[in-house]
Amino acid sequence: MLSGSLDEVSRNSIWEEHCKKETRTLRLNDHFSISDPRKMTILPDKPNYVIPTPNPDPSTVMSAKKELQELCDIKDAEKLPAEKYCLPITGNQDYGFIHKPMVKQNPMFVYPKTTCDVTDYADTYASMAGTSPFARKEGEG
Repeated sequence: MLSGSLDEVSRNSIWEEHCKKETRTLRLNDHFSISDPRKMTILPDKPNYVIPTPNPDPSTVMSAKKELQELCDIKDAEKLPAEKYCLPITGNQDYGFIHKPMVKQNPMFVYPKTTCDVTDYADTYASMAGTSPFARKEGEG
C-alpha cells in the first residue's frame, strides 16, 4: 500500500514503473507445433450429428430410475420446494413460496368472462361450419 504522504504525480509514476516492469516480463509464445498433423481433424462434426441408438424398453428405464433413486442424495428431487420444506430456504423462494390465497376471494371484485350476441353467433357458426365466420373463403383475395 502506498503511503498517504505521496502526491498523485508520485503515485502515478510508481504505477507507471510497475506497469513497465510487468510488460518487460511478458512474452508472447510464438512457438506453435502440432504433434501429428495427420490425426488433426480439419473440420468439426456438425452440431446436430448423432449416432442413432435404439430406445430402451420401459422395464430398463424403470430399473435405471429405481437405481438412480437409491444412489441419489436428494430423495425429493421431483417435489416442489413448498412440498419439501415448511419455510423458504433461499431468497428467491420468498416470493411465491406460499402460493395459496391468504384470504377468500371477495365477490365484489370478481368479474367473470361474459359473452355478447356477436361472440355467441361466432362460436355457434364456428362449431356448425367448422371455420370462423371471419376466415377468407377460397378464391377471395
